[in-house]
Amino acid sequence: MASLEQLAAQLYDAGAVQLGDIEAMKGRRTPIYFDLRVVVSHPSIMMAVVLHLQNLADEIEHDILCGVPYAALPFTAIMSVNSNTPMIMKRKEKKLYASKKILEGIFQPKQKCLVVEDVVTSGGSLLETVGTLRDEGLIVTDAVIVLDREQGGASILKRNGVRVHSLLTLGKLVKMLRDAGRISDETVETVFDHIKVSQFGVGDNLEIAE
Repeated sequence: MASLEQLAAQLYDAGAVQLGDIEAMKGRRTPIYFDLRVVVSHPSIMMAVVLHLQNLADEIEHDILCGVPYAALPFTAIMSVNSNTPMIMKRKEKKLYASKKILEGIFQPKQKCLVVEDVVTSGGSLLETVGTLRDEGLIVTDAVIVLDREQGGASILKRNGVRVHSLLTLGKLVKMLRDAGRISDETVETVFDHIKVSQFGVGDNLEIAE
């Protein structure tokens, strides 16, 4: 299995890490953007990500897995097969006919569901999934993610009873990329400055009901 340092360089080389003045969520600008969707075209990188996520998951008690739509779904599916752990899927919208389900798959109330996500910035997408799972009677206390952008999302999730376990933080990622010769010291400083001034918090009203 590739080390995290090797994985960071592979993600950069595959185009999953993009640099520049990029428009991100809610019209905010960012000097670095992380797009894990491209990894589906790189099976070896995808498997490396999955193996690292599985290492985190093995330390957390859970009965089933659920990936946040859509980028995390391929990773979750492979984790499910590799670990023989059932998976459920959250629909973007409730089915309007037949079963009218919001969750696809088999589950029972009070089962512990581990959520899988690619990137946490504000935590909003993950919170939405957690809210749906809890509404359906599942217990959600933990999430495994690839990257924590360190912009307050993990703290917001913690306030809502969800512990975030990340493979990488944005700070660690850019240091790894610098040490691997992919980016400059100046870029590292720019990213750290961005982290300091681009924080989500209480005023962003992202909390969900327990």
